[in-house]
Amino acid sequence: MQQPTPQNKDELRVLGLISFVSVLVGSAIAVFDAELWLTSPDTYTNAITYTMGAFTLQGMSYFIYKMLAQDGMDQRAVVSNMQRNMTRQMQNQQMRFAQAQMEMEIKKQEVSFAKQMEALEEDPEVQQYLGLMGMSEAEKEAPTHKADTKTPMKLGNQTGNRNSDGTYAKKKGK
Repeated sequence: MQQPTPQNKDELRVLGLISFVSVLVGSAIAVFDAELWLTSPDTYTNAITYTMGAFTLQGMSYFIYKMLAQDGMDQRAVVSNMQRNMTRQMQNQQMRFAQAQMEMEIKKQEVSFAKQMEALEEDPEVQQYLGLMGMSEAEKEAPTHKADTKTPMKLGNQTGNRNSDGTYAKKKGK
C-alpha cells in the first residue's frame, strides 16, 4: 500500500475538518428544530446563542484532539530524532572503519614495497643488470678535472670585429 503524499495528507485533514464542522452544524440545527435548548422568538438571539454553542463545541473538540494527538506527534518526533542520530552515528562509524582500513592497506603496501626493494638491492642478478646498463660506465665517463674559471671560454666566431654595442663592424678593405 502506498504512503500518502504530504498533499494527500493535507487534503484528508481538510476533508476531516469540513466533515466535523458539518456534523456540528447539523447537530445545532437538529437541537434548534427540536427546541431542546434555549429557544427564543428572536432570530438574532437564537443565531448568536447557537454560534456560541458551536464555537464552544469546536474549541472543546480541538483541545481534546490536541490532548490525544499531541502525545502521538511528540512520540513520532522523538523516534524520528533517534533514527536520525543513529543514522549519523552509523555513518561516522563506517567512515572511521573505512579510514582505518585504508591506513592498514597503505601500511601493508609500504611494508611490501620495502621488502621488494631490499630483495632487489641484495639480488646479484639485479646488481649485474645495473652494471650492464651503464651505471658504472656513466660514473667513469663523468669529468673528474676541475673547471678553469679564470679564462673565458671561446665560443662561436672569434675572428670578426665587433662594435661596442655588440654588432659586427664593417670589414676593412672592401
